[in-house]
Amino acid sequence: MMDSFLTPLVETDWLAAHLDDPDLRVVDLRWRGDDTGRQLYLQGHIPGAVHLDWHLDLNGASPDDRLLPPERFAALMEANGIGNATRVVAYAKTDHSGAARLWWALRYHGHDQVAVLNGGFTKWLAEGRPVTTDLPTPPPARFVAHLQPRWLATAADVERVVANLSADARLVDTRPVEQYTGRAVWTPHGSLFLPPNQDGVEISGRRVRGGRIPGAVHLHASRNLAADWTYRSPAELQALAEAAGVMPGQRVILYCGVGISASLGLFALHLAGYRNLALYDGSWIEWGSDPWRPVESDP
Repeated sequence: MMDSFLTPLVETDWLAAHLDDPDLRVVDLRWRGDDTGRQLYLQGHIPGAVHLDWHLDLNGASPDDRLLPPERFAALMEANGIGNATRVVAYAKTDHSGAARLWWALRYHGHDQVAVLNGGFTKWLAEGRPVTTDLPTPPPARFVAHLQPRWLATAADVERVVANLSADARLVDTRPVEQYTGRAVWTPHGSLFLPPNQDGVEISGRRVRGGRIPGAVHLHASRNLAADWTYRSPAELQALAEAAGVMPGQRVILYCGVGISASLGLFALHLAGYRNLALYDGSWIEWGSDPWRPVESDP
């Protein structure tokens, strides 16, 4: 049994030295909006890594069912060789939202031995480290979920913040600025700008309005990453958060378009030392498509 993770962020040299550890599972979470992320994996990946797609594997069957039920999540983990005693390192490429999503999902299901690879596949390749097309055979594993509800926020939780019944809470919108200001909405292929004189568009069979949740501050997820796609230092991350109006000690609820980039934002705040964090998994696809929920937008 190797030593426990001392940080939720591990470096490439650490992973290279531990690739053969029997209780370690590496997970490739590279993703594309056209659902061809697995093709990237098949073309080459870190030795021993399995592949999961946050959209095809970690989501439910509908836009209102993004979080897998515990039994389905457990079965997915077991099928990929992840049990309660397994240590997990997740990686993606450039934008690391997929890796952060698995980190959050495992934490929510009670599995704390999970870390994100700093710099991801981008840094791994730049350093000339080994890549393979061999497909691993995951060993048998037993995963039993122990849900940690504090990691998940519902629409009702957000409503209480909006109504100022939770004055010590802060909503954080991690989407690009054009989505935060109400000029565009999220799609798998990027921001879709609203047509002139319209306040919404059809996305996946539903009308989604532009705008943001009232009172939400803006901290674009990508700002947490440096130019080389590694995470900024904890001090830099805390400074970014405080500049956006997010203070230590607050209950911080993060959202984005569909709960993915918000996972990166949540992970970055955790690195910065924030501990009272939750992901509003319904995010804008849920809030913005409900005509009864209030929205704000810039002129």
